[in-house]
Amino acid sequence: MARLYHVAKTKLQELEDCPMVKTHRRYQEIAGRISRYIAENNLHPGARLPGEIDLAKVCGVSRPTIREAMIALEIAGELEIRSGSGAYVREAVNPMSLVLDSGPGPFELLRARLLIEGETAADAALYASAGDLNKIEKTLEQMRRMVDGKINAQVSDRQFHVSIGEAAKNSVLASIINGLWAGMFAPMYHRLSQRAGLEQHQAAALEDHEAIFKAIAARDPNEARRAMRRHLQHVEEHLTSDTDEIESNERTHPPSKRAGRSSGNGAATPRRS
Repeated sequence: MARLYHVAKTKLQELEDCPMVKTHRRYQEIAGRISRYIAENNLHPGARLPGEIDLAKVCGVSRPTIREAMIALEIAGELEIRSGSGAYVREAVNPMSLVLDSGPGPFELLRARLLIEGETAADAALYASAGDLNKIEKTLEQMRRMVDGKINAQVSDRQFHVSIGEAAKNSVLASIINGLWAGMFAPMYHRLSQRAGLEQHQAAALEDHEAIFKAIAARDPNEARRAMRRHLQHVEEHLTSDTDEIESNERTHPPSKRAGRSSGNGAATPRRS
């Protein structure tokens, strides 16, 4: 018994001595690079950053990652994103938000939902009871009323997806979906939704929901899976559409291609690192 106690104590001490494992968020890494670029090039408040496409090329990442990084910088108070104009430097008022882990990015959440909720919808088509179908249909009716009244239907949207998780008769899946939706209410996703005008696409989301419910009610798991994946792909398309402020900036004010130099309109392109 004494030896077992000694071994357990030693193992616990080893764990205490181990450095904490840091969660790797790609958008935070890129946000940090952009923040360092601003500081190293002494860009003052009011200076305009390069457009989204140029930043993606220079940083060697996708445009969704750039969007997440820009939103993180906006929340930190280091950037101001102006509709139809672009991203401008401002004095950071909350620099610690770049250091702290603010959770998974919006597109990371969507990818997880795409993998999980498609299969969950298929299971719901197989196992949903009459009561489950009635509950899902009621969330549709609530969302329909909110869309018709031009009211934000995010709460009923969430309940629709969680109800499908419950209908799959798997408490783990239902819990995971509910947890993923908690991230959809986080500041980063909210800010990205605003920029992309996601609320304007509620009627299209409702149509997708009706197609999902129709497949589940018809006990067609393959179509339920396809309908759910199609719906989440539509959401991702809206969030990556070319109607956001940064893309508008690129169409109207092409940034200079010369690294580290200001263009005629005040934008500067960061060097690769």
